[in-house]
Amino acid sequence: MREFIFKANKTITSSNINLKDLPGSCGRLDLVCRCVSSAFFLSHDIRRDVVFYAVFYGEPNPPVAIKFVGGELKKVSPDERNIAIFIKKALKKFEETPENKRTEWIESTPGICVSKKEFREIILEKKNEGKRILYLHKAGEDFENVKIGENEDVVFILGDHIGIGEEDEDFLEDIGAEKVSLSPLELHADHCIVIVHNILDKRFK
Repeated sequence: MREFIFKANKTITSSNINLKDLPGSCGRLDLVCRCVSSAFFLSHDIRRDVVFYAVFYGEPNPPVAIKFVGGELKKVSPDERNIAIFIKKALKKFEETPENKRTEWIESTPGICVSKKEFREIILEKKNEGKRILYLHKAGEDFENVKIGENEDVVFILGDHIGIGEEDEDFLEDIGAEKVSLSPLELHADHCIVIVHNILDKRFK
C-alpha cells in the first residue's frame, strides 16, 4: 500500500467552492485536485493500492481532512473540476454532520471520507500502525537510493507551495520520519507523487 498525506495550508474548509476559481478563492484547491489525479489515475485504469489524505487548513473551519481510497473510488475522473465537485460533496457532508460525530471518518461518496482530523494526528496514526514515514524534501536522501520492500507499507508526507512549516517538520523528526529527496529543485506536489509512483513502479511492477 502506498499512502500520501498532503498539507493544504490555505484550502477552503467550507462547501462554498467556486468551481471557476479553484486557485484563488478556494485557497489552491486546484493543487489538491492535481495531487488526487496524480495519486490515482493511469492512462486507462486507476491505482487501487493507494490512499491519499488531504488536510485543509483554510477558513472557515480548519482543519478538515479528506481521505481518498483508490480501491473504492467510483465515478471520479482525472480532471480538476470533477475532483473538486467530489471534494465539495465531502465538505457539504461534513457540514451536515453533528459536531460530536465529525472526528470519525464520514463517507460522502464511495471511496471518499471526511473528518475533523489534524495533519499530525493522521501521521501519528500511521506511525502507530507500524508504517514507514517518508517526508519528501529536497534536502533529504536521494529516493533512488532508499530501499523499500515490495510488500512494505509506506506513507509519504508532502506540503503545498507553502510547505508544512517548521513545527510540523520538528514533529516529523521527533517521530523518526525519514527525509527523502526527489530532486535538488523545488517541485510541485503533484509532480512529486508522479515521480514516487514511477520509481516504485519500475522496482516492483
